[in-house]
Amino acid sequence: MPNGNWKSLALLCGAGALAASLLLLCLDGLRSLTTTGYLWGGVLLVLTVASAWRFTVPVFNADGTSNGSKSVADALIFLAAMMFGAAPAAILAGVDGFISSRRVADRRVRFFRTAIAIIATCLAVFAYHLLTLLTVGSAAATGAQNASLERLLLPLFALAIVQFALNTLASAFYVALESGTMKLQFSRESLFWSSITQLAGAAAAALFYSTFTGGGFSFLVVGVMIVSLVYLVFLFDEKRVGETRRGEEEKLRHIQEIADLHMNTIESLAIAIDAKDQTTHGHVRRTQIYALELGRILGVSGEELHALRAGALLHDVGKLAVPEYILNKPGKLTTAEFEKMKIHTVVGGDIIKRVNFPYPVEDIVRFHHEKWDGSGYPKGLRAEQIPLVARIISVVDFYDATRCDRPYRVGMKREDSLALLRKMANSSFDPRVVDMFVGNIEYFDNLIAEQDIQEQVASEEGAHNGARPDAGLASDILGSATDGDSGFRSIAEAQREVYALHEIAQTIGSSLNLQDTVTLVSSKLRSIVPFDTCIIYLVDDRSGKAVAVHASGEHADAFARRRITIGEGISGWVIANARSMCNTPPELDLVGLPEEVSGSIRGVLVSPLVREDGAFGAITVYSKTRATYTTEHVRLLESVSQHASIALNNAMTFEKTKESALTDTLTDLPNARSFHLALQQRIAECQRLNREPLSVLSMDLDEFKQINDTHGHAVGDRLLASVAAIIKKQFRQMDILARYAGDEFVAIMPMASGDVAEMVAERIREAVESHEFSIRTGRTTKIGISIGIACFPSDGETSEELLSQAGHNMQQDKHGRKLHPASDAQNVVLSIDSFR
Repeated sequence: MPNGNWKSLALLCGAGALAASLLLLCLDGLRSLTTTGYLWGGVLLVLTVASAWRFTVPVFNADGTSNGSKSVADALIFLAAMMFGAAPAAILAGVDGFISSRRVADRRVRFFRTAIAIIATCLAVFAYHLLTLLTVGSAAATGAQNASLERLLLPLFALAIVQFALNTLASAFYVALESGTMKLQFSRESLFWSSITQLAGAAAAALFYSTFTGGGFSFLVVGVMIVSLVYLVFLFDEKRVGETRRGEEEKLRHIQEIADLHMNTIESLAIAIDAKDQTTHGHVRRTQIYALELGRILGVSGEELHALRAGALLHDVGKLAVPEYILNKPGKLTTAEFEKMKIHTVVGGDIIKRVNFPYPVEDIVRFHHEKWDGSGYPKGLRAEQIPLVARIISVVDFYDATRCDRPYRVGMKREDSLALLRKMANSSFDPRVVDMFVGNIEYFDNLIAEQDIQEQVASEEGAHNGARPDAGLASDILGSATDGDSGFRSIAEAQREVYALHEIAQTIGSSLNLQDTVTLVSSKLRSIVPFDTCIIYLVDDRSGKAVAVHASGEHADAFARRRITIGEGISGWVIANARSMCNTPPELDLVGLPEEVSGSIRGVLVSPLVREDGAFGAITVYSKTRATYTTEHVRLLESVSQHASIALNNAMTFEKTKESALTDTLTDLPNARSFHLALQQRIAECQRLNREPLSVLSMDLDEFKQINDTHGHAVGDRLLASVAAIIKKQFRQMDILARYAGDEFVAIMPMASGDVAEMVAERIREAVESHEFSIRTGRTTKIGISIGIACFPSDGETSEELLSQAGHNMQQDKHGRKLHPASDAQNVVLSIDSFR
């Protein structure tokens, strides 16, 4: 029941009681009428009934909806008020209101309009008599016949306007209360024409009155003509509004068709996206039904319901940016893979932001992987900070994903999925949303059954294979799948080898990202070469050693970032000689690893990664169960290595080019270009997060030119590198320090206020100025540093404004230090000649 109904019922009862009281008073007032008065009153009553029954037209609201009917009996009501007073006028108004609203379906509305017609007429007649008393005199106040027509026009028009205003406002207020919107609906055009016709009715009543007071038959004719004209105006307005409504209905029908087309397009896009990670159309539709029904139960707004309808389809649109091998990987994702998976919320949010939905679809797409305890991504929002629509989608998407089979795992039965959902409430999910969902699951599933989109596992015991229920959602409660017949398995393995080699050749070079490429190589290799652990080594040009850039499988943590000397061990020998090796005692390649790792490995196979100038890495696979690899395995691994060599060499070249373009080679800090890109990105994030604080620091070494002039640029470069290392240690891990130009450094401190930045600046100053830098053997010097700070948004809202203000503040600091060199021990800049 809408919240406004009890209010409208109270208004209805109050209006009815007041109208009944006034009507009783009116009936009592009829006793003062003469026989002639009763006769003319009866005539007016008959004419009023005829007018209300036959000569009525509908009145419309601003939105084109009907607001009841209006008759031409107003002139008769006004005439009764002039001739006999309030009693007959109120009775005629009640009769007119009751008959003219007979087509209104709601009996309460009909009753209210009848009651308000009586009340409005009584109050209007009271205003008429009061104004007559003020403008005409006490003689006229006791009987309209005692005053001339000209002197009664103003009170008569006041009678018409007051009655019309009270009727209109009261009816609109009642409708607003009944609907619960508390918004009064008026059509300006209808108000204008209705008020004009109301005044015309008053003029007609004045002419009728003149006929009764000896004004002649011509006044009666003119009055009838005015009433007829009023009726014609009403008919014209009805026709005009009818045509407008038909046009609006056609326009609305067209808009609805367009909206349905857009929603069908969105649904098709969602199906295509979900097909990438091997989900089904049924999952999309079920998630939408769950979300909409749960949203209604939780009482979300109309805009949020629209957002849930579209967001349920598009929440994973960002998966277009995630490699397929990550989406469909069985088991838990590696750290690097999970970091890649996490970008789909940001990418999806940016895509939806461009669409500019009029409701919060972006909140769903961007934040549906946030967790109640703040451990989610991308922003680490917690509890009520997460939009409600995103909390709803995260619950229903998780539930349906765990219920459905995937090619890499078996779905869960309903009881297990709900138990897991309850377990993760208060940590991953909003407990209130979970409780509401679990409490209504029978109702939801009945709706799913009616839609004939059931693909979920039945509520009975089923096998599980240990895979995660959905990408990014780790779960350890699923079991393992069974193997098929060995003969069919051999055929399947042969088919997988052909398919995997073809797929590697087609997709292995699709990305220039080094981590994406090595992960793709490892994932595709597993289907054709058996292994328990796979390591991909690449030669580091700086150290000359081979570094494990990727490790997957068992004991991957033990091999991660392992460094081997070229020529040592099996992998080192393969890189040095650019030749494959297999079936060699694996202990030769496992020196330095824990005993539990080296003792468990029985077989090893290594193939080099080769380019024109020789081997630049190797692919090494280890097995715990296989002591020897066949020549077929060697051939397959070498074939994969050939394709991988091209892709990895391209990725390494791209990474080096990108690094050199964004990194200062002297200090290994980001350069000015990289700093500007990072600052613009952080400012944009602050603006999205309701102007979150951010500080920019500008730092410049004092008198650094003297060091270059006295000792040469080589000494100056070494000192700059040392200063950079010292400054970097004073910042947080999230902060960004860059070499801007010459001896100037700049830094970005996200989520840092001016006070925090001041504290860090003092820490930097103390660390730099207290450090003794080596100039030559046995000779050291100290150097000062000037620092300026600018804060977003108080000091600027663009990168240029912040850098300019920080540089200005740094110059002021430098100037002040020169004027007062001994005012602060921390501000003392020792001479470069004070060697020890």
